Amino acid sequence: MRPEGSFVADRLAAQHCAELLRAPRQAANPLTELAHFGEQLAAALGEQLGQLCPGAKIGVEAGEPLELQANTAHDRRGGPVLNSTVAIGPKDVMMIASLPQSAVLSLVDLTLGGTGKDCALPGGKLPMSAQLMFTRFEKPLAAALAEALEMPSADAVSFRNQNTAPNASAPFAGCKRTILPIRLVIADAEPCELVFTFPGASLTALFADRTKAETAPRNAQAVPNAEPFAGIPLPLKAILVDMAIPVATLAKLQPGMVIPVTVARSVPLVAGEQIVAHGTVGAMDDFTALQLTRITSIKEK
Repeated sequence: MRPEGSFVADRLAAQHCAELLRAPRQAANPLTELAHFGEQLAAALGEQLGQLCPGAKIGVEAGEPLELQANTAHDRRGGPVLNSTVAIGPKDVMMIASLPQSAVLSLVDLTLGGTGKDCALPGGKLPMSAQLMFTRFEKPLAAALAEALEMPSADAVSFRNQNTAPNASAPFAGCKRTILPIRLVIADAEPCELVFTFPGASLTALFADRTKAETAPRNAQAVPNAEPFAGIPLPLKAILVDMAIPVATLAKLQPGMVIPVTVARSVPLVAGEQIVAHGTVGAMDDFTALQLTRITSIKEK
């Protein structure tokens, strides 16, 4: 059998709101997730450093994340650095934060009231006193990381140890890793980079909880007392009288005529075409009131 003729839709197909449909979240590219995280981190870190060094000019900008294979030489640290091992969240997802020692010295100088400019490393090595003072930078960095990862508090981020050896190898150079550079400009000095290095699958583990949090509402049942539904105004009407009048009587209606009506014992309360409750008519504070006697859970016709 061969169909004949063309079929034309009677009307346009319905276009539904994405928030109501709650479509499945598409799997994101880890580098895209990291780039978005970098932008949030740069904004949060800039605010934290502004509080740590009031009045100091500090610029913070997120760079482009990069994925590196095992044993790939890509050391962008540009000189002696301070490496700090960072553990994030209840699963202790590990990464390395690397900052040039000259930048560390500039930050320490700023916190002590200096200008942060022209800070040379004595003997080419960061003094132990500066290393100890740098722990003051860890708190705002932890707060910025927690804010960018949407964690409840900075306690979810901890710093485990530091390594200042000038000849230390690039973090996790022997395995596949992902790096996120954060460009810092401290007191008009030469720009430097705070580099975060994520080994192996740690990047996936880091964003796993946030991805679950974003997808959880999709499977949860919508409740009327939660957004986006809670704030929607919904008109209700109580049908006191529902009566039939002949057309002849309706045609003779005049001002002053009295039509006897009987109010039902159970008055329906209607939202749209849906009966949501029943009640009895009474008075309260000189106002006509409806006392609910039954809540309707199914549609009544």
